[in-house]
Amino acid sequence: MTHIKRKIVTILTDAHLPDADKIAQLRQLEADSLAKERSATEGMTPVDGDDGEDLKTIENALRRLGEEPVEAGAATL
Repeated sequence: MTHIKRKIVTILTDAHLPDADKIAQLRQLEADSLAKERSATEGMTPVDGDDGEDLKTIENALRRLGEEPVEAGAATL
């Protein structure tokens, strides 16, 4: 399990954290992951094979909380 996936599980299973706070933390992870993908497409950072998988996991976690992920791809941000 990747670091991001462990973090997502921790966020989702925290019974003391309101859903709004969980969503805010997941949105930040989503923004960070999209920024990392964008920088990789611009040649700024090496491509990590788990980046796309981490983003999918973040999107699924947001859906579990009734939210839709950002529709824009990494290159359109």
